[in-house]
Amino acid sequence: MSADDRAVLFDVDGTLVDTPGGMLGVLRAVLEESGREVDDGVVRRTIGRPLAASFAGLLGLPQDHRDVARAVDRARALFTETVIPTAADLVFPGIPDLLAELRAHGRPLAVVTSKVRPSAVELLRAAGLLDAFDALSCHGMADRGKPHADLALLAAGALGVPPERCVVVGDAVDDVRMASAAGMDACGVDFGVATRAELVAAGASTVVGSVAELRDVVSPRHLHASDR
Repeated sequence: MSADDRAVLFDVDGTLVDTPGGMLGVLRAVLEESGREVDDGVVRRTIGRPLAASFAGLLGLPQDHRDVARAVDRARALFTETVIPTAADLVFPGIPDLLAELRAHGRPLAVVTSKVRPSAVELLRAAGLLDAFDALSCHGMADRGKPHADLALLAAGALGVPPERCVVVGDAVDDVRMASAAGMDACGVDFGVATRAELVAAGASTVVGSVAELRDVVSPRHLHASDR
């Protein structure tokens, strides 16, 4: 397999689409409706995790508690009402062109996300990005979610690419840890949730601060040179 065949596995929230701000508002609204006051910093650190895990921690309840399930349903409804209508405007500048460039070079592309598949499809379609990907690996489609390797390996299998020929691009510590667990390279982006220092500490081989820098890392020309 040539360097230009290396697959790129993208996280969604905070990596392709600037949804963390909207998600923060959604989580805060649901917590307020539940009579809970939680510091915004604490809430923000849960963004990117499965909603059940986020609300279990924020509410101090087991994930299978009915109040957690109610909060998850309410959050998904609010996200659809308030964030989805603006999804196309939340795509990070340069992302559509980068995805088109990678596809033009025949690069296998997948999404690996902590969103359940219906929510991932809803957001990607509204953002105009759904057709850019060959596979979607979403929460609930494997036994374990991030930071375990399962979702990344599921995506690699769907693309027909061995793990060592994949690079994970994500904005969260769990994205980097998932990549490491799967035997994949990890490129962190620091324009989402985690800081550059957090991504490096988690094991990211590269951290970029813009989509332009990301193009330099994942473009076929860059990978070809690095593999010589």
